[in-house]
Amino acid sequence: MGKNNKRKRTAAAIPQPFKLPTPPSDSPASTSLIDPEDLECTVNVLETLCEFPEELSGKEMKDLKRRIHELYRVMAEGSGLGNSLTSKISTALSDYRFTDALIYLFEMYTKNLQPKLGSLQRWVRECDATSMSDGSPGDSEALKCLDLILRIANKSHSINCQIDKKVLGTEGVVPVPKDNNIVDGINMSEVIKRKNVWKARETSKEDNEIQIWNMIQNNTLFETPPPNPYPGFRPVHHVKAADRKPPNLYDSTVYGSSPGAITLAPSEKRRKPTKVDVPDVPGAFVVLDVFTPEECLQIVEAAEAIGWEKDEAAGGSAINKSSILAKNFVWLSDASFLEHFYSSILPFVPQSAPISVDGNGGGKVRGINARFRVYQYTENQLYRPHIDGAWPAAGLHPETGEYLHDSSPVDDPLWSRYTLLVYLNGEGDIPQDTGCTTFFLPSDKMGVMEAHSVRPIQGAVLCFPHGDTTGSLLHEGSAVGKGGIKYVIRTDLLYEAKGFGQFKPPTSVGIKQGGKEEEGIGG
Repeated sequence: MGKNNKRKRTAAAIPQPFKLPTPPSDSPASTSLIDPEDLECTVNVLETLCEFPEELSGKEMKDLKRRIHELYRVMAEGSGLGNSLTSKISTALSDYRFTDALIYLFEMYTKNLQPKLGSLQRWVRECDATSMSDGSPGDSEALKCLDLILRIANKSHSINCQIDKKVLGTEGVVPVPKDNNIVDGINMSEVIKRKNVWKARETSKEDNEIQIWNMIQNNTLFETPPPNPYPGFRPVHHVKAADRKPPNLYDSTVYGSSPGAITLAPSEKRRKPTKVDVPDVPGAFVVLDVFTPEECLQIVEAAEAIGWEKDEAAGGSAINKSSILAKNFVWLSDASFLEHFYSSILPFVPQSAPISVDGNGGGKVRGINARFRVYQYTENQLYRPHIDGAWPAAGLHPETGEYLHDSSPVDDPLWSRYTLLVYLNGEGDIPQDTGCTTFFLPSDKMGVMEAHSVRPIQGAVLCFPHGDTTGSLLHEGSAVGKGGIKYVIRTDLLYEAKGFGQFKPPTSVGIKQGGKEEEGIGG
C-alpha cells in the first residue's frame, strides 16, 4: 500500500523534459541554472528509483537512464574542472566517490607524482574522516583514501607496503566476525590500528597541575568579577564575519598583550624543560615544563574574562563537515612572553629549516609566531584530520602600531615550518584517553593507518612539522570526553624563508586584512 502510494506520488512529480535556460548576459557566473524546486523533485525521483530499481525497466525510463549515465561520466572525468590526475582526485573526493578517488590516488602513487601542498590539504579536508565522539574511527572508505594520500605525501618514509586488492575494490570483501570493531559491516580494526595513548610523563604530585575546569565549575576562577577591559590586553585588530577568509558567521578580534600581562615565574621556581620524542611519529616531540601551571591558569583567565569567540564557516564545503569547531581567543603575544617561550624550546628544536617537498630549505630558526590561537574544546568537540598550513610572522607595525598578518621585512622574510601546541590543562580536566592530539601514519599494509594519540600535559608543548615541509603530519584534535574541557594554544615555529617552498611570504612589508588569513587549527 505504502509502496504503491509512494510510486504514484513520485510518478506525478517526475518533471517533464525541459531545456536549460540561457542566463542573461548580466547574470553573475555563480547563478545556478537549476531551480531549487526542480532540484528537490529530481533528488526525490532518484531516491525512489534507488529504493525501487524495478521501475527502471520501463521504456519511458530509457532517456532518463541515458542522462544519468552521461552525468556519471561527467562527474567521473571531472569535465569542466580539468582532466589532470589531481583534478580527477579532487572532483571524486568532493563528490564522495571514494572508490574512484582510490583508483586515481593509486595511479598517482605508482607514478611517484607529488601534488602541491594545497591539493593535499584539500583532499584531506574533503575526506572528512573525523573520528566519532566515542573515539571510534570515521568512514572506512575515507580512511583508505587518507592512507593513500599519506603514502603519496610521505614517499620519503620508504615504507614497504603490501598492496591489498580489497582496498581498490578488485576483490570481494572477506566476511569478518561480529565484535565491537564492526561498523556497518566493516571491520574498522582492519582499516585503522589505534596504538595505546602515549603520555610524555605520568602525572605526579610534584607536577602541581591545576584543574582549571574544576575552578570554573565551582565559580572559583576569579575571587571577584574580572575588570573590563582586562588588564594588560587590548584589541589590536578586528575583522567582520563576511570579511574573514574564508567568510565566517562570526567576527574575529585579535587582542595584544603588554609585557607582564602574564606573570612569569622566576627560573629558580620552575622546572628545567626537557624533550621527549613521540614514539613512532617521525619529527614529533614534546617539550615538558615550558610553562608552569600558574602561567597556564593566567592565560585561561584572560581568555575567559575577555570572552571566547565562535567559529563557523558561512558557506562552502566546510559547512558539511563533521567537525565541531572549538571556541577561540586570538592573542598577539608580547615580546617578553615570546622570549621566555622561545628560549625554553630553542635547545630542542631543529636549528635549520627541514627540506620542503620541492627540495628547498636550510634557513635558520628565528622565533615564534606571536599570533596565538587559544582554543577551548568542550565535551565531544573535535577537529577532523588535517595538515596544518604554514604562517608568516604576525605583529604590529613599529611606527603606526597597525596589526600586520606578516610583519617581517622584505629582505628578511620569516615563514613557519613547525606547529607548536601548548597544552594549558590536563589531568583532572580531560577524561582519560580523550582530548588527545592524534597522528595518522601509514602502516606496513596498504589501506591501513596507524593512529598515535598524544595525551595533553599542562604546560607542555607538542612540536611537529607542517606546511610543505617533507614529513608534515596528518593529525586531528580528538574529541574531549564526557564532562571534560581542553585548553590549547596553536602557534608556529618560524625560520628564515630563503628556500621556502610552495607557500611563499608576500613581497611587501606585511599585509593587512586582505591577505590570506584563514584561521589556524588547534589540536
